[in-house]
Amino acid sequence: MKQGLKIAFGILLAVIVMAFTPIYDIYIKDRIDSVDVVVVKAGNEIEATEPITADKLQVESRRKQDLVEGTILASDINQVIGYDAGQLLVGNAIISKNMVDYDKLVPNEKDGEAIRPIVSDMIFAMPGSVRRKDTIDIYLVSNSLIGQYAKEDSAASSSSSDKKKEAVASGETLKNPLLTDVKVVYAKDSSNKEVVTDTETKSKEENERLNATGNISDLEVILNQEDFDKLMSAVIENKNKLYITYN
Repeated sequence: MKQGLKIAFGILLAVIVMAFTPIYDIYIKDRIDSVDVVVVKAGNEIEATEPITADKLQVESRRKQDLVEGTILASDINQVIGYDAGQLLVGNAIISKNMVDYDKLVPNEKDGEAIRPIVSDMIFAMPGSVRRKDTIDIYLVSNSLIGQYAKEDSAASSSSSDKKKEAVASGETLKNPLLTDVKVVYAKDSSNKEVVTDTETKSKEENERLNATGNISDLEVILNQEDFDKLMSAVIENKNKLYITYN
């Protein structure tokens, strides 16, 4: 009798396991091993620099092993709506933070924007603490003022040179900027390497801009054709130089 009960119990247990396995695989496993994320709706595309709108997004459950770094979770969908795409986003693609142009560093070709160089020969003065992603204003220093500075600088010590340069420029240039809110894509040294914060020498208490990996020589900025032509005309045709500040 006991042997029969054991056999019956064993058979019942096996039936339960067999019945539960597909239920686990189909319903339970996916819920445990998945998370709700933001994806591009099937059949839609979002071009680079195009604003990300809610009508082209949807929330789907995806396996955790398929997620990419910086994946936007369903609860964080408002962190991407209204921002521009940093690259082409295709249908069914999981959206990550790396795909969103939060810092406006991608030129909008439809507006005639491109990454334009500002080389050292064009610059009269700028802060050495300018960094990538900064927004700068550009002022003009006239040719006559440059000559005035050259005379004063020849008699100045190197320690007071920067102060004299600032004093000479501020009287004329810091009233009406030529261009405002210009986005810096790169700040580079004379060897074409990006200047960043020197993390090896920076202490925890120091401002991140106090130490740099080099001296800034050139900038690469986003300008449309009209603003770039205005800049080039001021520098090349009118022999002005640029006084740069950042916000």
